[in-house]
Amino acid sequence: MPAISIIIPTLREEQFLERTLKNLDALRMPHEIIITDGGSTDATLDIARAHGAKITLWSEPRRQTFGEAKNAGAKLATGEYLVFIDADVLIPEPNAFFEEMVAAFTKNPKLAGMTVPLLPWPENRSWVDAFMSAPLNWFYVVSNNVFHSGNSSGEFQMMRADIFKKIGGFGEHLAAGEDNEMFRRLAAHGRTLSYRKLCVRHSLRRPHKLGWLRTYGIWIKNGISVALRGKAAYKEWSVVR
Repeated sequence: MPAISIIIPTLREEQFLERTLKNLDALRMPHEIIITDGGSTDATLDIARAHGAKITLWSEPRRQTFGEAKNAGAKLATGEYLVFIDADVLIPEPNAFFEEMVAAFTKNPKLAGMTVPLLPWPENRSWVDAFMSAPLNWFYVVSNNVFHSGNSSGEFQMMRADIFKKIGGFGEHLAAGEDNEMFRRLAAHGRTLSYRKLCVRHSLRRPHKLGWLRTYGIWIKNGISVALRGKAAYKEWSVVR
């Protein structure tokens, strides 16, 4: 049985997915990669097949929610730990990274889920990105490590598969915010942690396309709506490519 199941929701991700999967090719720990695709019409599925990923396809005419996509991937998963990442996420030194993450779970049986700080891809980082990324990373540190309330964005989440199944997976009714809502429910069944010794890198495509202030506004509005109303602030999460 693989130690980890890495689940990647996709929708027209040919621009990013090849680099993400090549990064994971170096991983030697027993693992599986699952692509859960929402209806790509580009080369996304060809890339996934070339890297030997398991694939699950969305067939309904309406847009798939993130929760539906992630839960579909989890149904195929056989690993002890479920890892959810975005298609534009790179994991530095994946062997050492996951060895340390699994060791942290093994050391603390009460640990239900972990996230890590999010940093830009090395080639497109700037002082603006570093400055604007810091508040979000610190928010997750304080939420998980200090107040134990559970909070995390969807770029990287790792959790015990048995607890994921116990709490019923992601909220499929949410157009966005299913990631934060999941960690709040995980925190009710154990500990959640922002593991500051490690990090993952992502493209920052949304703030680069929409601007940092507008992106923060969208995140905050949706986060408050999910926390207080149990509903996303938006009927559909905009696709940024």
